[in-house]
Amino acid sequence: MANYKVVFEIDVEANSPLEAAKEIQEWLDAADNKWQFYVQPCDKSGDVFSVDLQKDDEDAVLKIDNYIPLIK
Repeated sequence: MANYKVVFEIDVEANSPLEAAKEIQEWLDAADNKWQFYVQPCDKSGDVFSVDLQKDDEDAVLKIDNYIPLIK
């Protein structure tokens, strides 16, 4: 079994960091929301994959060639 870093980024307008986090929490709690994730194996490869859980398994994972994280 391998270790993975899983990240998803959302841009949100808010008046403060707390308000932004609360807004995102509401989105996460909404049952009808579908999320796309960025997944990176915790190895030295540096590979990053986009995973869309709404797609069939064979189409759900795409390697990202130029992933630029929102927060560094």
